[in-house]
Amino acid sequence: MSTPSVYSSRRRWLPLAAVLLAALAVRCVLAYTSEGYSSDVTCFSAWAMRLAENGPGAFYAPDYFADYPPGYMLLLWPVGLIARALQLEVTGKAMGFLICLWPILCDLSLVTLIWSVAQKRFGEQRALRFAAFAAFCPALLYDTAVWKQVDGVFCLLLIAAFVCLEEKKWLPAAALYGFALAVKPQALLFGPVLAVAFLAPLLAARQRRPALTALGRGAAGAVLALAAVFACALPFWGSQDAGWLWEKYTSTASSYPYASVNGYNLLTLFGANWQPQDAPALGPVTWQMLGSAGIALATVALAYLAWSSWKAGRFSPLLLAAFYGVAVFTLSHRMHERYIIPALLLVLAAAARWGDKRLLGAFGLLSLSSVVNLAMVLTSNGTEDQFLSSATAVVMIRIVSAVEVAGFGLLVWAVFSLCWGETVREYVLTAPAVPAAPAPQPAWSRKEGLALAAVTLATALVSFWNLGDMTAPQNPLVSDGVATEVQVELSSPATELWVYPGISWGGSLTVYDAAGTQLASVELNGGTVFQWKQVGLSFAAEGPLTLRVDNAQVMEATFRDESGALVAVSSDSALFDEQQWVPETISYKNSMYFDEIYHGRTAYEHLHGMPVYETTHPPLGKVFIMLGVALFGMTGFGWRVAGAAFGVAMVPVLYLLVRRLCRKPAFALFAAVLAAFDTLRFAQSRIATIDVYGTFFILLSAYFMVWYCQSVLEKGVEESVLPMALAGLAFGLGAASKWTGLYAGAGLAVLYFGVLWQRAKQKPLRLKQEVATAFCGGVVFFVAVPLLIYFASYIPYFWREGGFSLGEWWQCQVSMYRYHSGLEATHPYESRWYTWPFSARPVWYYLASGLPQGMRGTIAALGNLPVWLAALGGLCWAGWRQLSGKGNGATGALSVLFLAQFLPWTLVSRCTFLYHYFPSLWFAVAALAVAAAHFHERHPVPVKWLCIGLITVAGIFFVCYYPVISGLPVTETWVNALRVLPSWMF
Repeated sequence: MSTPSVYSSRRRWLPLAAVLLAALAVRCVLAYTSEGYSSDVTCFSAWAMRLAENGPGAFYAPDYFADYPPGYMLLLWPVGLIARALQLEVTGKAMGFLICLWPILCDLSLVTLIWSVAQKRFGEQRALRFAAFAAFCPALLYDTAVWKQVDGVFCLLLIAAFVCLEEKKWLPAAALYGFALAVKPQALLFGPVLAVAFLAPLLAARQRRPALTALGRGAAGAVLALAAVFACALPFWGSQDAGWLWEKYTSTASSYPYASVNGYNLLTLFGANWQPQDAPALGPVTWQMLGSAGIALATVALAYLAWSSWKAGRFSPLLLAAFYGVAVFTLSHRMHERYIIPALLLVLAAAARWGDKRLLGAFGLLSLSSVVNLAMVLTSNGTEDQFLSSATAVVMIRIVSAVEVAGFGLLVWAVFSLCWGETVREYVLTAPAVPAAPAPQPAWSRKEGLALAAVTLATALVSFWNLGDMTAPQNPLVSDGVATEVQVELSSPATELWVYPGISWGGSLTVYDAAGTQLASVELNGGTVFQWKQVGLSFAAEGPLTLRVDNAQVMEATFRDESGALVAVSSDSALFDEQQWVPETISYKNSMYFDEIYHGRTAYEHLHGMPVYETTHPPLGKVFIMLGVALFGMTGFGWRVAGAAFGVAMVPVLYLLVRRLCRKPAFALFAAVLAAFDTLRFAQSRIATIDVYGTFFILLSAYFMVWYCQSVLEKGVEESVLPMALAGLAFGLGAASKWTGLYAGAGLAVLYFGVLWQRAKQKPLRLKQEVATAFCGGVVFFVAVPLLIYFASYIPYFWREGGFSLGEWWQCQVSMYRYHSGLEATHPYESRWYTWPFSARPVWYYLASGLPQGMRGTIAALGNLPVWLAALGGLCWAGWRQLSGKGNGATGALSVLFLAQFLPWTLVSRCTFLYHYFPSLWFAVAALAVAAAHFHERHPVPVKWLCIGLITVAGIFFVCYYPVISGLPVTETWVNALRVLPSWMF
């Protein structure tokens, strides 16, 4: 039988064990599913196998590349032995996973170490929070499990050394530092802090004996650190020359003679990335001179901080190491992207030691900049942009560098304040309370309803105006699998042929004159459907002509003369039976562009029971497009009207979500107006692709889930079945529109079970019945109903000619998965997830042809930059509120919903685009509105004017950029002036 003290001890460790298990699980999944940085993984695998085969004594050789010191090789040796015993493929996933095991175990040990530092000074709750920060630090997670690097081992040893110094365990600290140096030479960067920690007692000693003790301790520490390095190197000595170890360290340290090697810091902010270190930076001043001055400045600051903190009784080796590590990275040259990782974890350890929220804020900014830095380098590896010199990369480098410098600035403020003895700005968590029922929703007023209706109506008018032509040829000439010849008589000479192809799998249209001479030929395939094509004739022709259509469907053809006028024709063929619907000019209004040729085409095929060309996404989104075509014909307006309607409907849904979260209609209207002005919503809803449908239902399901959560806390699960069912229905419709709707399901699940946990804390009388209702409701509404909806979305497949079997249905799912998981295609306008919140790389959809010189008609999907940047600020505020323990249901829900939609893209290596951020965006905008409502309570006047100002700026941005999101022809000068970022092309 356990004693109470043993039971209490177990309870104390259980939460930490849960964090460690979760961290282990996440790392294992990421390590097995990701490929890692190819150069590092290849080297580590080869080194491990070489050690297993030849042993350490023969490992280092003059003709063999191995730039890591012996400490890490000792860890790779057993990895190689295990891999050889299991006969693992050197380049396989299992080998990559095995390489990650040591860093993963060290990560978990580091989590425990930081927990112990915080636990000694603060309560269990705060210590657990710091452990979670370490366990799920994005930069450390990415470095260990995705990149598959060894920094976790190095960081554990280095931070443990400074924790020992903090506790005046001098010799263990020296030994740990020596082992860290044996693993990575970068430990030398922290040598000055170690020296300061050992010298401080010596310099402060007033008597001989304490001085001699400190001097002896310093000498013993130096010997012990060097002994650790030599002990790790001893098995590798073999027949090496006496100076081989020194050469190994010096050659590694001098292997990057650049101003910056993808280390995004102050120098990189001003263009230092991959610049030679001896290149001029400011007149005769080189990057190396600037970096050397930065190191000198950091070292002088270190000495000053050590002196002032000792004087104030605040001497802290952890704090000094955190400052110096970040300062050297920020101010120095020859910095690598991963050199910041031990420093930022030292910042976290210092925050756990001091409990200052400024240190925690600096850790957050540095971790964010670091993970994006790592992601940029990893995702560009092996691509044409290997050295990150593209316009998009340059923009992002400056943004990330600015964030890193901001994190350093916050750290400087915190460290100097603490070392001067100023008050600690303590990171305090509020005690958890029994969840209260949410405040009631405000009653709707007529004024509110009219305001929402006005915003929605205005959005609709702008969205539907010039959406597309409402007329187009509808009667095709069908020549599938055969060749059809059509005779036509021209009334006057023609110099040009216009062709409007329908469904084509690969065919052509050729024009011959009466003598059989070929005048023109147009290839008809999947890339030409429902687009007017213009081709010149070899020479002016009149009289009888023959048009040959091979294996294609053509909706209409027409001839034009030199002036561009329509030439009257005489023919009884379907090829010339709708000349009245031939447009005056070719534009987006009457022709498909970008992926409309896939999704709009599929809608037409569904409507006419034809074989389906595009099967890479679920059908429901294309079914909605089909409904628009059924109502308005296969016209530009017809294949776009459904998407435009859904894009307009997003505005009131966002309004409802924000209103329910903050209970303030004014700020719900604020969010709705920002959504109406958003340029991505406008452009993405006016193109016949499926993203708008998935996004709409993701937002709708979030609204119903928030309603459900509030209802559960107010009335219980059994009285909340309606919003539960509606949330499941919307989730099913979203997943059936696009698989990204499944990402939202993870966020919905967190909220669904999270509110059940909160309900249990209220201790209702019928808790068991409510849990049973929640379980059954979850199975029915979030599993069964979505599956039924998903399967029902394939009904158009079953009514097509030839039918559709269940086996074919399953094969569609397999093909979709294989397509998206194995896609290796590239695109000039693709972009990575870290560029999306800044709209750094718009997707260029359309460029008009045939316009007068100096005019340009273009369509691009880009964000309303003022709105997006403000929304990112609102999202950061919501996240900080949650992490600081001051969050509420609104900030928690929005953080979960955003992360569920956004985080999966951080692991996607295939070609991605800005519009993949479309679903995540609205939770950021909602967070901005909730933040505004929060601050309005304290500062009503300035917040009111800030909101009005943002709406004004957003409206001006929308008006200015309207031509490049709508295709409206304007002057080249106008368009060129709108390219405010070098990565913006349209």
